[in-house]
Amino acid sequence: MRWLPTSISRHTVRLLQSRLRTKPFSTIAPGFHNAERISVSVGSSGSVNIDLHNLAKVSSSEPLLVYLPPFSTAAPVSDLTQLPRFAQRHATAVIHYRWTEPSFGEEPVEEDDSNGDEIALRRFRPGWPAPIHDTLKAYSWIIENLAPKTYARRDIYVYGSYLGASLATSLALTEAHPHARMAVRGCVAYNGIYNWTMFLPDHRINTLPKSVSQNILEHILTISSDSDFQELKQRTSELFNEPGDLFDPFASSCLLFQTPGLLVPPSFDESAIPSPSSLTDLNFLPEAVAEEAQGAQETLIPLKHPRRSPLVFPPRKSTLKIPETLLLHDTPPPLPPSSLRRRQRRKKGKFGNSFGNSFRTQAEELGGLMRRSINKIELKERMNWDENMDEWDDEADRRIQVRDVGLSGGDNLVDAWLEDRMHRVLRRSSE
Repeated sequence: MRWLPTSISRHTVRLLQSRLRTKPFSTIAPGFHNAERISVSVGSSGSVNIDLHNLAKVSSSEPLLVYLPPFSTAAPVSDLTQLPRFAQRHATAVIHYRWTEPSFGEEPVEEDDSNGDEIALRRFRPGWPAPIHDTLKAYSWIIENLAPKTYARRDIYVYGSYLGASLATSLALTEAHPHARMAVRGCVAYNGIYNWTMFLPDHRINTLPKSVSQNILEHILTISSDSDFQELKQRTSELFNEPGDLFDPFASSCLLFQTPGLLVPPSFDESAIPSPSSLTDLNFLPEAVAEEAQGAQETLIPLKHPRRSPLVFPPRKSTLKIPETLLLHDTPPPLPPSSLRRRQRRKKGKFGNSFGNSFRTQAEELGGLMRRSINKIELKERMNWDENMDEWDDEADRRIQVRDVGLSGGDNLVDAWLEDRMHRVLRRSSE
């Protein structure tokens, strides 16, 4: 099982385990004993567990892989030895972030405050932003405790899938400081959601032209048949406490590069713009007062979504740099022919694809925004002092790669990508 939140019923878990076990990323290697568990306090929200693998077998300057599991896990003792096969050869830190439930055996704890006058209750509060708090706290611990003892450098590579992919990209984009001795240098993400606002009904990928009608049967046929993707969509209200949480750039990495172009709706399945039929019924008022109120309503400026605009990321005065990134996704099932023809008739644009909202669409959107940042910001500024820019023509495509891995899961591709970059660092340090 790769990503499923632990709050799902046991019966559903067993069904999905049997289905997902056929895919490569669910393969876990037994008998891996070079590991230890660290518990890091997260303020009044309990603690996050970090599993450290293979640290004793490598020097403190060798690259470190930070692994964010595909689902919010309670991290029981039996999970200590489980790692994806491509991570077994590397020093790896597994961050057991909590999203829907507390850590295994974690109970509310009463503790004195700094003055000893009051009692505070340490309690995990499920839903966003709990997982990003856990991730950043664990990452801070890793930087403080696993950095080389000398002035040597240590590179960090981040890998995550499904829910872990959303966290992995946010962590990589906000912690990639190339001049820091120890920081993120690269990221691999598989089947992630990088713009959660695309699940809202107002997002243009979910809307049809006003001239096109859609009945219930057509709506059902338009829904993606990717069960993993649909499961994430259906659990949005469990993973996030309110619709505004979807607009957090740490949840939706794409929003680091652009504004959402949406108003925050009152709920996850409602439009932020009320329909005319939902306006207040004024029949209970006296006729003269009702007519005056109705006239006032009609003169109001119609509510509409703001225009989506690009943002400057990384900020010009920051030391951040877009890291090397590999975004992987399964082949999305195509839409039914009737829905495909309807989409092709729509105005061609960024979301005029034949797959609708899918893992592929999510990866391509983030990949395109990252490449745009490299071309429009990083390389444009480099032109001010570098006279030889010809060799940088393909820099964005080289650094940001989006790959369709079919139904294979892409284990070999991840392994080769990590090996190439980690060994590159080792070769450089030995020269």
